[in-house]
Amino acid sequence: MAGVKRLKAAESSDARSIGSVEPNRTGPTNERASEVVRAAYALIVEKGMEGLRTREVAVRVGINSATLHYYFPTKEALIQGVVEYLMRELRNNRAKPVAPRSALDLLRAEFSDIRVRLRESPDQLIVLTELAVRGWRDPVIAGMLKCLDEGWRGHLVSVLNAGIKEGVFRSDLDTKATAELMMSQLRGLGFQGSFEPGRLDETVRNLALQTELWVLSRSTPGRKRAAR
Repeated sequence: MAGVKRLKAAESSDARSIGSVEPNRTGPTNERASEVVRAAYALIVEKGMEGLRTREVAVRVGINSATLHYYFPTKEALIQGVVEYLMRELRNNRAKPVAPRSALDLLRAEFSDIRVRLRESPDQLIVLTELAVRGWRDPVIAGMLKCLDEGWRGHLVSVLNAGIKEGVFRSDLDTKATAELMMSQLRGLGFQGSFEPGRLDETVRNLALQTELWVLSRSTPGRKRAAR
């Protein structure tokens, strides 16, 4: 998730490609638009994407539907606002590695960041999962999530390539395939039968250990620590 910080350029170009859902959020109206987005986000957490109703969002913010549609002309525009809000929340890694920032430090921080978020902000996993399911049949949302995935994938590939150059990761590692596998495993956290923070935390911890065993060179001292 730390890779979302690479999305600044991708965000702007992707938003322009969906011009028909671009919200009116400039100048002094920006704070009210943010309130609308936060209310929509909270409603998704409580009731899922199927329970997202613009009328209820307007009631929660204390405005009428016409005013809401001034900020977000369509429901798609409002959902885009939620995605952008979530991307901003995900941009900063909450488990920053200590110096020196080696590739192994960054890889470990990736998993630590997710463990922190599961404890402190489990709502983020809920919303991401809701958006992913909706994206299967909604090309607009799928396009927004594609932007998110491209940034995350690019970050993971760069970390893995750096590890190979440092001689810490296996030289024969397929970095793109490994990044895809990591993303698929971590995305699957939202599709568990029930949300149990302790069990999910243990799952991420084990994923981190197994990933290290997979990517580390046999000569890397940290490989023995990962195996324990």
